[in-house]
Amino acid sequence: MEQELKEFGLTDKEIKVYLACIKLGTALVQDIAKKAGTYRTYTYEILKSLKEKGLVSYIIKSGKQYFEVARPEKLLNILKEKKQKIQKLMPQLETLYKSVVDKPKIEIYEGKEGIKTVIDDLIKTKKDISIYGSTRKQLRLLHFYFPNYIKRRVKAKTRIRVLTEHTKATEELKKKDKTELRETRFFPRGIEPPTATNIYGNKVAILSLEKELLGIIIESETIARTQRMIFDMLWQMAEKK
Repeated sequence: MEQELKEFGLTDKEIKVYLACIKLGTALVQDIAKKAGTYRTYTYEILKSLKEKGLVSYIIKSGKQYFEVARPEKLLNILKEKKQKIQKLMPQLETLYKSVVDKPKIEIYEGKEGIKTVIDDLIKTKKDISIYGSTRKQLRLLHFYFPNYIKRRVKAKTRIRVLTEHTKATEELKKKDKTELRETRFFPRGIEPPTATNIYGNKVAILSLEKELLGIIIESETIARTQRMIFDMLWQMAEKK
């Protein structure tokens, strides 16, 4: 019984005084203290705490204060009241929880191997990809790895839209678009970004492909949605041939 009352939220001393009150019925504080094995003065404080919780009340007889417990079903009523209060708070609590859960998660990888790790994530996520940025720089940096990435992506049946620089190399890649599950469009001639930005699912992966070799994965529905809007706008403006 004491363990269950403790789980209800009562302290050890409150439990002793509460059970003493039940056993005594209506009683003076000194009798309750004796039964509970607590000091008289301290028992007053415990009774006050129990009274605030609605578990104890008192009456005056011949000028003396007698304490008595509320019916045990009061415990159930208190639980119901707590549940109702929590239910009212749920929308606010869910909002607070969501604000923490939905905070962007950022992973940073350095060097050539770090960039490979980021590209591997494109495959593992198994979501269609939209990418804008330099293809030539990726091919130069990942000369042997990049063709293997394409094969793995095709095997995973992950489609990709590519917005990239217009060169002979990218024109050759475009010829394989159908077999490599790709659709390619070009920036105006002469434009070649120093990075490549991949948008897939609720993630954005940015590859820095020049002196500072860096891969950054940002997991955020809001950021991914914004980047996808930017990509779609650029995609509509881009060259198809």
